[in-house]
Amino acid sequence: MDSFFYVLKIIGYICVFFLILYLAQYTSKYLAKKNEIMYRGKKVKILERLYLSRDKEVILLQYRNKEYLIGVSQNITKIDIFELKDDNGEEI
Repeated sequence: MDSFFYVLKIIGYICVFFLILYLAQYTSKYLAKKNEIMYRGKKVKILERLYLSRDKEVILLQYRNKEYLIGVSQNITKIDIFELKDDNGEEI
């Protein structure tokens, strides 16, 4: 009889574990959707971010029809500007 309660207790722990995983996934989806709604109307979009070290990074931004590659450390440095073009080579 003790082994039955032991197995039942383990099954209960497994159910609680999967419940916690489900709630974490649901919370993550909710926060991602809320974040998307919050940034939907913004004109500046961060397309890519590459961390080089703890306090240095390279960021690719999009503003209107241009993309800006900037470096960030103790100061911000513009590295390059790219024009957005479609597959035919025409500006968007």
